[in-house]
Amino acid sequence: MITHLLFCFFLVTLSVQAGDFRVGAAQVDITPKDGTPLGGFYKFRGSAGVLDPLYAKTIVVEKDGTHAVIVVLDLSGTVRPVVAAARQAIQEQCGIEGDHVMISGTHTHSGPQQPRGSLMDDLTKVNSAPGVAYISALPGLIAQSVKEAKAKLAPAKVSVAMGKAEGISFNRRVLREGVKEALWQPQKFNPATDRPAGPVDPEVGVVAFHGTGADATPLASLLNFAMHPTSVGGGVKISADYPGVFTKLVSERHGPGMISVFANGCCGNINHNDYFAGKRRSTLELGTALADATTAAWPSLKPVATFKPRIRSEQVTLKRRTYTEAEIAKARDIAANMFTKNFGTVPMAEAVCILETVAKQDVPLLAEVQVIAFSDELAIVSLPGEIFVELGLALKKASPFKHTLIAELANGSVGYVPNREAYPQGNYEIVSARGEAGSGEKLVEVALKLLGELKSVK
Repeated sequence: MITHLLFCFFLVTLSVQAGDFRVGAAQVDITPKDGTPLGGFYKFRGSAGVLDPLYAKTIVVEKDGTHAVIVVLDLSGTVRPVVAAARQAIQEQCGIEGDHVMISGTHTHSGPQQPRGSLMDDLTKVNSAPGVAYISALPGLIAQSVKEAKAKLAPAKVSVAMGKAEGISFNRRVLREGVKEALWQPQKFNPATDRPAGPVDPEVGVVAFHGTGADATPLASLLNFAMHPTSVGGGVKISADYPGVFTKLVSERHGPGMISVFANGCCGNINHNDYFAGKRRSTLELGTALADATTAAWPSLKPVATFKPRIRSEQVTLKRRTYTEAEIAKARDIAANMFTKNFGTVPMAEAVCILETVAKQDVPLLAEVQVIAFSDELAIVSLPGEIFVELGLALKKASPFKHTLIAELANGSVGYVPNREAYPQGNYEIVSARGEAGSGEKLVEVALKLLGELKSVK
């Protein structure tokens, strides 16, 4: 009898270990109604019309009963309360642990604003009835996308390639000879006196999920690139910006019915303005260029051996910045007149950041770092903010995985996260940073530790 039981246990164990790696993908429309407050600017803009729809796009992977979920929203980012509510709904409705879910935003500036718990909420009117209605419905829509993706789980194989899209992304911070402070998005660039303050990341990450049948049906793709989606401009029409064009073209070219998901990389200081040539590319041009880079990389896709998803996350407490009484007084003066006078983006951003920091000085500045791996060659890292490209490049270089994709503005946001060297250079991203210098390096350190843990699992 004991021998028979042991034999049955062995067969069950063998069956579990030999389980298929499965993938499912889905998208749910999250386009807002007219009048919904939009994000991306230090003022109220109520949506009026739709250029193209917004989606919650989801990829669910599963093996041996363990799930990992990647959700990307066509929104400016994510906030912790929405992420927490969505994870709870996913756990209740889908039976997937909330901490196995990664939720990020593409960072489109032509989508709804989310509550930040700062003066920005008043400026953007996110707490108005249309804003509250949209945010209240969002966790349920995210959970719906996961539920639909899980229902489509099917045996799949995973392939990875790394392409390049050069000449479309630019470091928007410029150092000028004889000027101490970095310039931010300068109108003109003089190559004799000016130079970019930092690099760009031209890498286009491509992960393709195909069925295991004879026709190898394309199920989903996960795409990764680092660049601000601000090409639509400051109008009031809803748009997914270049990520919408990019993902649509990839699906049309490489698998009708395939769900293509774009996770934005570390682009806190990267946008599409060509300061050298004085050119501003259109949304269509940017999306097409990235789709072309993906198409060029597609024949190089190489299968990777998959295993049961491995997930790690850690809540990191960052130190908030400190300010002088004079700086605080100036911020209060600007805030008192902000609704009737335009002080410009940088002074307004600085005032908002200072007053938020003062109000929350006793509240921990929490940042979640999460990593997911389902192959020894591939890992996905999420970071909660607008991360400078230097930090992303350092993380990729030091990662123990051959291919590392990074999704910023994920699982909440702590605002801009510059690298340490950028702080003395000042200007927009620096005055907008909630954490003190070294915060970004700390997030990278934690991410590398978690990646090392995933890599060492036997």
